[in-house]
Amino acid sequence: MFRSTSWRADLLTVPTPTQTQIQVALVGFLTAILPSGVPVVAGQVNKVPEPDEDDFCILWLLRRERIETNVDSTADVKFTGAIAGATLTVSSVARGSISPGATLFGVGVASNTVIQTQTGGTPGGMGTYTVSPTQTVASETLSSGATNATQNTQIVYQIDVHGPNSSDNAQVISTLFRDPWGVDWFNAYAVANGVNVCPLFADDPRQVPFINAENQYETRWIVEAHLQSNQTVSVPQQYADAVTVTPISVNVSFPPTP
Repeated sequence: MFRSTSWRADLLTVPTPTQTQIQVALVGFLTAILPSGVPVVAGQVNKVPEPDEDDFCILWLLRRERIETNVDSTADVKFTGAIAGATLTVSSVARGSISPGATLFGVGVASNTVIQTQTGGTPGGMGTYTVSPTQTVASETLSSGATNATQNTQIVYQIDVHGPNSSDNAQVISTLFRDPWGVDWFNAYAVANGVNVCPLFADDPRQVPFINAENQYETRWIVEAHLQSNQTVSVPQQYADAVTVTPISVNVSFPPTP
C-alpha cells in the first residue's frame, strides 16, 4: 500500500546545477587564467555600459544540447514525524535524507505540503523543519520521496573577448579550456563547491569587430566554450512499503464465455 493518499505531480525543482552556478564556475575559470584586472561580465543586461577597462570579456549563453537519453534514479525517504503549525519535528529516519523543497506525504497531511528549511538537528535527519502550509498532524510515518531525472547536457557559452590584448586572451582561453589543466581546475572547483561542470572543448577563436555606440570599431575575438553539465530535475514520488496479494479464482471471477 502507498504511505499516503496525497499526490502532487506538478512540483518541479530547478535543474541542478543551476545556470547561475554553472556561469559562476566559468567566470572563476576565466578569472584564473586571464591577466589580473580583466573583468568577466554577463551579457544581455540592459542599460549597462561596457566595463571601463581596455580588456574585458562578456559571456552569452547560446544553447543547451541533449547528449543522451535521460537516466532516472529513485530517492525513497521515510521517517517518523509530527507537524505543529509550520514546524515538522522528525524523531527518527528509517530511509534516505530529508531535503528542503521536497513534497511531504502522509496520512492526514495537507496536499501540496512542502518541506522548506531545516531549523535544527542533524542535516537531512532528525530535527526540526519548517513546512507550508501550516497544519497539525500527530506523530506518524511520513515520506518525502522523489524521482530524479538526469539529462546529460552540453552547454555552450559565447565568450566575447574585447580589447587591445583580446587576440592573446582568446588564445589563452581556447588553449587551456581544451587541456588537462582546465579539466583539473574544474574538478577541483567541483570538490570545493559541489558544482559538477566539465569542459568539453572550445572552438577556434575568430575575430568579429564590434561597433560601439560611437560607431567606432573595437577589436573583439569570439570563443565558443562547450561544457558538460549533468542536469537533474526532481519530481515528487511516493513509494510502496508493502504489497498485499489476494489470490482469486479466475474461472469464478471471470467465467469463460460459452
